[in-house]
Amino acid sequence: MNLGDTLSLPIIESRNSPPIAYEANAMTTSQTTALESLAELADKPQELFDRVAQDLAAAEQWHQLFDLRLMQRRHELGLPLERNSTLEDVDESLRDDLEQGYLAACREVGQLLLDKHQLREAWMYLRPASEKEMVRKYLESVVPNEDNCDALIEVSLHEGVDPERGYAWLIANHGTCNSITTLDSLAGQLPEQQQESCAAVLLRHVYAELQGNMRGHLHRLEGEAPEGISIGELMQQFPALTEGGSYHMDASHLASTVRFARLLTDPQLVKKAIEICEYGKHLIEDMQYPGEAPFEELYPTHELFLRATLGERVDEAIEFFTRRAREEQAAEPALGVPTNTAVETLLVLLNRNERYAEAMELYAELVPTDRALSPLSPTLLELATQSGDWQRYEALCSERNDIVGYAAGRALQQG
Repeated sequence: MNLGDTLSLPIIESRNSPPIAYEANAMTTSQTTALESLAELADKPQELFDRVAQDLAAAEQWHQLFDLRLMQRRHELGLPLERNSTLEDVDESLRDDLEQGYLAACREVGQLLLDKHQLREAWMYLRPASEKEMVRKYLESVVPNEDNCDALIEVSLHEGVDPERGYAWLIANHGTCNSITTLDSLAGQLPEQQQESCAAVLLRHVYAELQGNMRGHLHRLEGEAPEGISIGELMQQFPALTEGGSYHMDASHLASTVRFARLLTDPQLVKKAIEICEYGKHLIEDMQYPGEAPFEELYPTHELFLRATLGERVDEAIEFFTRRAREEQAAEPALGVPTNTAVETLLVLLNRNERYAEAMELYAELVPTDRALSPLSPTLLELATQSGDWQRYEALCSERNDIVGYAAGRALQQG
């Protein structure tokens, strides 16, 4: 919804209650009295508008209240009260004032709807006003139940108001499988930080489930299971847990969790992901599902990547992913489609380990000039900013005939 559309929309009646009846044939005594009191305010239009607003709010006629506030602002600005015009029909000197009135009406009605726990309807008004923070505060105070859960997940996760909270609700109410599918579908829509937050929620959930199931298995074997013992410690101290083809949760859930764990940088979470990789390596071969290149050997390659994120086995990881990126580039003509996973993985690792100069050189070597990498991968400009080597950056831009990149670098250096 935008202001131009709103100015030409018909009045919308509330979906939750009938409109206030002021028709002559249907008026009660109290309604007649109400109209008479309004008539007394005929020469005081602002008081008149406010009185009608009170009546509409009391009757929970939220959509009509919104229309009234728009009409009130048009009256204040000396504009016609009919709503059959668009924003372009309004004199330019009045447009900002009219738009501010529209946004104020959105906030007023949106807050009233939040107070009535009508989240979807509230967001319809608060979204054009960019009032995510208002909705976040509401989400902090609400408890999901059977009636409101779907609306909470829709607004918090799918509308991007509070993805981390919404994703936690999704896992708790719809399970791991549904949540993984949803996160895959949202990967291209959520910013990197929000993807990372959701991946952290998934990791904590899967880790706790796997840990709990392993402790349950241990209790059946030995009659007791230590509290607070990690997955890594369980495997080391009780090898029988992973012998004979034993497994403790859906292998596809484990595979998806370590795949999303590549987004994580928090050391404690990365360590948990490594433990899941170590567990995965103990699964029988049929349950170690292959990943996409360069992570065909799913658990060993993810463990290598994650350990390098922690600063361990970095040279080994850089060598491995550099080789795979070059193989990926060489195979691309035969495949007929661009493939970026290996080079993006390599650049992410180099960036995380502050090897910016090396990353710039490999970027220039492995990324074609017409290729756009995913937002998860550092750009050449970002690497130059981190390294401070603007001379080399400009040389690379010249070699790649990247006029836009050169201009961006110059502008950034000038502040």
